[in-house]
Amino acid sequence: MDSLKVFADRGYVVKETGPVYYTQDMDETAKWFEEILGWYYEIDERDADGKGVYGCVYNIPKEVEILHIAPFTGIHMFCGESKGGVAAFMQVQGIEALYKYVKAKKYKDISEIQMQPWGAKMCTINTPDGYALRFFE
Repeated sequence: MDSLKVFADRGYVVKETGPVYYTQDMDETAKWFEEILGWYYEIDERDADGKGVYGCVYNIPKEVEILHIAPFTGIHMFCGESKGGVAAFMQVQGIEALYKYVKAKKYKDISEIQMQPWGAKMCTINTPDGYALRFFE
């Protein structure tokens, strides 16, 4: 099968991907991302009781993210039961800085940075919702 022909024939290209994170308390989860990782957030939709039903966390200021000048690098949050497991596998620049930042926040549920068989450095941060966020460089 000619891969370029298939690519041309299908007529679409994926522009970006976005991990999905389910949480029962979007405000609490967003604050965790802000306080522990230094991320930004926006809760776009709330139900009649004011509970967040959809939002995003971003590693760059949301004012920059919404300009769409770079691919989406955040995480979509939806209200729902946590599924656990790996929620995201993210390439970073400065994994040692990430590790030091999280440790300085006194957050303990982060693995040491380890070399992987495929040549990258990686660490995992486990969230209060039971997800693993894997960062590699």
